[in-house]
Amino acid sequence: MLSVLRCALILSLLTNTTAAHALTAHALGAVGGDKKVYVCISRASVAYHTSPTCEGLGHCTHIVRSVSPDVARKLGKRTCFKCYPGVAARTALRPVASDGK
Repeated sequence: MLSVLRCALILSLLTNTTAAHALTAHALGAVGGDKKVYVCISRASVAYHTSPTCEGLGHCTHIVRSVSPDVARKLGKRTCFKCYPGVAARTALRPVASDGK
């Protein structure tokens, strides 16, 4: 499933078409979790957020999507410094394990 997600994200970033965005949304929505966080679907984006109105997301010029925290981490995102004070500093430079944990 992760390879489908990566392909959809790359397609979305490269083509910027409605169909690619729909595929990305479908792939992100297919990976579950009740709790949602918000990510900017951009190569330059580095964090996930608790609110779509976070100041950090205000700089996003791409699409903002709600996903589970697990999906956000699999996309290479860390916690936002503003949304997760104290936590983000500890996780910002922690490498992601190859098994996804």
